[in-house]
Amino acid sequence: MLDARRTLKLATPLMLAQLLYMGNGLVDALVAGRLGRQELAAGGIGSGLWFFASLSCIGLMAGLSPTMSQLIGQRRRVIVGSVFRQGLWIGVIAGTCALLATLLAIKTLPHWSLEAELVPLIAEYLLPASLSLPAFAVVMACRNVCEATNNTRGILVVQLFALGVNTLADLAFGLGWFGFPRLGLQGIGMATSMVSVASAIALVFYLRRGSFARFELFSKFEWPRWADIKPMLLLSVPIYLALVFEAGLFTATALQMGMLGTLEAGAHYIAIGITGACYMLPLGLSFALTARIGRVYGRGEYESLKLRVASGMFITVLLAAATASLLVLFRFPLTGLYSSDLELRKFAAQLVALAALFQLSDGAQVAFLGMLRGMKDTKIPMVINAFSYWAIAFAAGYYAAHHLGWGAKGFWGGLILGLSVAAVLLYLRLRARMKQIELELR
Repeated sequence: MLDARRTLKLATPLMLAQLLYMGNGLVDALVAGRLGRQELAAGGIGSGLWFFASLSCIGLMAGLSPTMSQLIGQRRRVIVGSVFRQGLWIGVIAGTCALLATLLAIKTLPHWSLEAELVPLIAEYLLPASLSLPAFAVVMACRNVCEATNNTRGILVVQLFALGVNTLADLAFGLGWFGFPRLGLQGIGMATSMVSVASAIALVFYLRRGSFARFELFSKFEWPRWADIKPMLLLSVPIYLALVFEAGLFTATALQMGMLGTLEAGAHYIAIGITGACYMLPLGLSFALTARIGRVYGRGEYESLKLRVASGMFITVLLAAATASLLVLFRFPLTGLYSSDLELRKFAAQLVALAALFQLSDGAQVAFLGMLRGMKDTKIPMVINAFSYWAIAFAAGYYAAHHLGWGAKGFWGGLILGLSVAAVLLYLRLRARMKQIELELR
């Protein structure tokens, strides 16, 4: 129990920060819902595409935390600053490529078989939102430093600040409050870029103070060095691809909903927003588990490694029970936050009820991924994600939706099945990895 409390002490600010991050999406959805059903559906698809593009910033930065955690565990703190500076170069390149890819996607939207009225609305949001991606990469690099050094409260404070910026900007530019012009989805996209830039500036300022001084993060300028970047990419690229497989599943599902109809797309956007907020809790926990397990793995302490894995699994089960209960009990009031459209709210509530069924498997799979990343095991989990999400979840969902006539509920049934398969396979991989480490340390 003591180790579980220590894990929660580190994880709680991260979980709360992730909830606040989802709060940005909630505010965007609430504002889009006030604009109309079509705007809500288009905003959901557009935000899904933005998130898919941002995965290069998230995934290619994800190797920083376990790398720096292991270095700190080995008392090699002087190297942490150099790793961070090289990671920033990865982030700048990743963010720029993500921006260019998003602009290309906007050009091709008319050929995606979406309902015709949604296409210009999606582009209206996505064009200004895409400009945020380079700054977002800097945010993720800074976050990885905070996680690896156990300084997670700063992430929470900055995320709270970001939510305030996003709320004011959405109201001002999306709905035309405070005397500003009503720009609709374009204003919401502008708010997204403003949030990323403001967060990047705040986190850089935070990392230049206090206990971070010992790591000399900004002590000098360094050009990119392939010899240092290569090992980070070997760790990060499988993480990025695993995220692509998972997010690609949800993005493809959102696009399928757009093909099924505006009602299905809007309801799916609402349900994903609500269940995504629940997912932020085990996701924040997984970040903490990566850092905590990375330290003891770096020191070669197998018993401590087992203890941290066990406490992480215990917390995951508790979180899943809490979020499943929340979704079942409050699904109708929660969907009512997004829209006053009764038909839309009722359909979304049905999807939220289905989401309660995969809370344990979804939480477990992301927690297992965090543990394995702490042990620098990323390639096999990537393969597991690819198989579970596409060969199982999407294939089963597509068949149920289009061939069995289950529509949107068919895709959500596929999600339940795919996430459950992923959780089981990742657990088996974790057991195998633990046995391998035990043999190595004997």
